[in-house]
Amino acid sequence: MVDKKHLRQKLRNQRNQLTKGEVQTRSATIIARIMALDVYQHAQIVACYVSVGCEVDTRAFLDWALVAGKQIAVPVTLGEGCMVFQRLVDLTELQPAQLGLLEPRLDTKNVVSPQMLDLVFVPGVVFDRQGHRIGTGGGYYDRFLACTQAMRVGLAYDFQLIDAVPFDVHDVVMDIIVTEREVVWCRIQER
Repeated sequence: MVDKKHLRQKLRNQRNQLTKGEVQTRSATIIARIMALDVYQHAQIVACYVSVGCEVDTRAFLDWALVAGKQIAVPVTLGEGCMVFQRLVDLTELQPAQLGLLEPRLDTKNVVSPQMLDLVFVPGVVFDRQGHRIGTGGGYYDRFLACTQAMRVGLAYDFQLIDAVPFDVHDVVMDIIVTEREVVWCRIQER
């Protein structure tokens, strides 16, 4: 099996080859699939990453979810692999942060407890059908996801879904993976 570092680099390079138009078109299809999921429709508090570069674009989703009345929380990095999720009221709260991310300024009174989350949308560089994931390598999501019982939904382009991903015991498995072509139910039955 290929190692994580090689897979991460290969799939990141492939993802970075997407044009802005391809990112928008593919992301719109993925977001439509997400919004049709019962688990999303029934969720009260949804955590979602704020996309950067050629990741599945979540900004339109965040805006739509806020308009629809969902409580949205986005990550705020604290350094050394730690992050919290904080309520987002408007996309204008986002500003450039460390690691090239967009985040709201940390406001501890708006931090959402991991136990309060119903659903977490998770970025990744590569996934497999069993729910294993390779992220960017910082461990932020694995550390955070280990503290919540929220449903974990990986967002990826179709080419980021492969047969098998090498994994470690501390890696957190996704419940669902959504691509532009399909919804993969990894650890749960379709609802």
